[in-house]
Amino acid sequence: MMVGTKAIATLSAGYQQALAYAKTRVQGGDMKIMNDKASPRVTIIHHPDVRRSLMVQKSYSEGMRALVLYTASIQDDLAIARASGADKSTIDDLDALNDLMLPVVKGFGSEKSWTLLGTESLQTFGGSGFTQDWPLEQYVRDAKIDTLYEGTTAIQGLDFFFRKIVKDGGRAIGLLGKEIAGFAKSGGVHSHEKAALLKALDDLNAIIAVLVGHAMESQEKPEEIYKVGLNTSRCLMAVGEIITAWLLIRQADIAVEKLSISSKDADFYNGKIASAKFFVANMLPHISSDRAIVEATDNSIMEISESAF
Repeated sequence: MMVGTKAIATLSAGYQQALAYAKTRVQGGDMKIMNDKASPRVTIIHHPDVRRSLMVQKSYSEGMRALVLYTASIQDDLAIARASGADKSTIDDLDALNDLMLPVVKGFGSEKSWTLLGTESLQTFGGSGFTQDWPLEQYVRDAKIDTLYEGTTAIQGLDFFFRKIVKDGGRAIGLLGKEIAGFAKSGGVHSHEKAALLKALDDLNAIIAVLVGHAMESQEKPEEIYKVGLNTSRCLMAVGEIITAWLLIRQADIAVEKLSISSKDADFYNGKIASAKFFVANMLPHISSDRAIVEATDNSIMEISESAF
């Protein structure tokens, strides 16, 4: 868990560096008057794609930080349940949930963090981000190793599917899905985002069902297991995306409640709402694409000769 936590913390640091740079680096004019040669130069945070990049970093940083804390809360509940002599089913449920979440924190957390540090955080700096004048080039290296420690992301994906879903009989993933679905159906504010979350959860369940089906078919047709192996990392990442979306929407709900009471820290809370809305609109739709890819997977890539690569 600490490997994933370190990577997520590094992304958060990279985002803070990129944000500070974007607020001070002056480059170009406002896009809406860019044809006016006399228009004043603006800081790059005024440019649409820079704002998109910063919001990608912000939403993942905040969402994955919540992912770490959610997992830690399960571990706390498990320790309390054991110490207080709770019934076996409660302890077993918490233990299974903890086991399920660990590869998500490690695999999803590290893979997303190192990727975003390169494609978004460092990119914000342009060419200067590649130099030692700024810490981003170090952050990228520091986060990349986290995708390799304690098993690569591919190994985490295999472990996640075969041990945490199949071997577990779907118990933990079912408990998690039930909690997310309950929240998505709770109504209240952010009904659009909650409906999108529920749709993504349905897509995830379909992905898992297809992979389980291939695993079962492999008992008679061994080559069917290849279709599982081609998609276990995709499944792991999809679970991470959905949990991140869920936790961001939860934060946004709390932010709305806080803003209804006081205008104190309004920018902070409005930022939470913006993160959730952006993530749901821009990241969550990829789960539908993942479902289509999984459903269309065949063994053609496994059937070509090595010399064709």
